[in-house]
Amino acid sequence: MVARHAAAPIAAAGSFWIALATAFHVLVATLVAPSAARAAKSTPAPPAAPPAPVPHEVPFEIGSNKPWVQVKLNGSAPQWFILDSGASGGTVIARECAERLGVTHGGEKSAQIGAGAGVSVGLSRAPDVTVAVGDDTLGSPGFMVFPLAHVSPFEGRRLDGLLGRDFLERHVVEIDYARRRLRVLDPASFAPPSAGVVVPVELETGLAVAQAAITPAGAKPIPCRLVIDTGVRTTIVLYHRFVIRHQLLDESGAAINATIGGGAGGETRGDLTRLDRLQVGGLDYAQVTAIYSRDTVGVFAGDDADGIVGGEILRRSRVTFDYPHHRLIFEPHPGPPAPFDYDMSGLFLVTPGPEFQRVTVFSVAGRTPAADAGLQKGDEILEINGERAATIGLEGVRGMLRKPARYHLKVARGTARLEMDLATRRLV
Repeated sequence: MVARHAAAPIAAAGSFWIALATAFHVLVATLVAPSAARAAKSTPAPPAAPPAPVPHEVPFEIGSNKPWVQVKLNGSAPQWFILDSGASGGTVIARECAERLGVTHGGEKSAQIGAGAGVSVGLSRAPDVTVAVGDDTLGSPGFMVFPLAHVSPFEGRRLDGLLGRDFLERHVVEIDYARRRLRVLDPASFAPPSAGVVVPVELETGLAVAQAAITPAGAKPIPCRLVIDTGVRTTIVLYHRFVIRHQLLDESGAAINATIGGGAGGETRGDLTRLDRLQVGGLDYAQVTAIYSRDTVGVFAGDDADGIVGGEILRRSRVTFDYPHHRLIFEPHPGPPAPFDYDMSGLFLVTPGPEFQRVTVFSVAGRTPAADAGLQKGDEILEINGERAATIGLEGVRGMLRKPARYHLKVARGTARLEMDLATRRLV
C-alpha cells in the first residue's frame, strides 16, 4: 500500500505507504511510510497478458522494508516499482515516470486518495502499455496513472510506480527477503514447503486479508482481520474505528502521538504502543511495536478491515503469495527472533527530491528526545557524530535512530547553523 509503511521504522523511518486510492493503498516509511493508497473499495483489475513461462527469478532491493523491483515500460530502461500487495486495483505508473518516458495517458479526473487527510490528485489511464518484470509481461487496456513525486521524499528515492494485484494473481510469487529474490512459480504445480506456515486469506476486495488476534499490554486477545501489505514499512497499524470500538486509545495523554507515515494521501498520525502478542494465522509474535491510528478520514479510518501488517513483520520470513489458492505461506528465518524496535528519537525524516540527498525533519513528536534536543520541523541534519548525513543516507540515519545512543548533530535551520546533542531512548 503505497502511501505508507518500512527495516526502517515508522516514525523515523518515514513510514508507511499509506494507502493509495481507488486501486490500492507505499507506505506508511516506517512504518507505514506508508508503505506504500487504497480506496475503501477496490476496482476489478484489468485483464492481463498471458503469464510468462515459470519458474523464474527476479532480483529486488529492500527500501523502507519494501521490495523494490525493476520493470520496463514498453521496452524502456529499468524503472523502480514497489511490489505492493496493497495495490488492489492493479499496477500503477507514476505520472512523472509516464511523462519522462513519453507514455501517453488520458484525461485526468480529480480524486481524493490515501490515508490521513488525503490529497486531491489527478487520476488517468495509460492504454497500450506493456510492463515487463523479468520474463513476465503485463498488458492492460489501461494501467492507472497518477502523481507519486510527493511520495518519493518519504521513501528517500524516486518512485516510478507500483506493481500490484494483477502481477500477484497470475502466479505464485515467493518473496525471499534474505536473498533479495522473487521467485515466480506455476500455480498448477506449486505445493507449500513442509516447513511453511500456511495462512488462509480472503481476496474479495483484491487485498490479502487474514484472520488474526492482537493482545494489548495486560489485556485479553482481540480477534481482528488484518491486511497483509508489502507496501507498508511498519509492523502493524490498527485502524481508528477498531481502536475506538475496543477503547484502545490512551486518553490520559501519556501515549506518544506522532507522524507515522506519509505518501499518496499526505500525512497520517497515530499513538505508539507495544502489543503483548500478535497472532496471524499460525504465526505468533511477542512484544510487537504497533500503531493505534488517530486518523478520522482516509484509509486508516475505514472498516473494510481492522488493520494492516507490513514489512517489519514480513521481512522476518520468506513469504509466498499464493493468490490462486487464497493463501500465504510464511517460512520464518532460522534462529531466535530479533526483538521489535522502533524509532527512538521522535523524528520523522524525509529527503526532498530530485536529488534525495538532504535529510530533513518532517515532524517532531512531543515529549521525545528530538523535542528535548530542540529539533524543529524543517531542520536539515547536516552531520551526525562528524559524518555527513547525506553520506549516511536516509535509510542509514533512520537505522541509527532505532538504537539507544548519544549523537552530536550539526543542523541547518534557515541560514543558521546549529549544534545539538540527541540522546535516543526507547519510546515504547
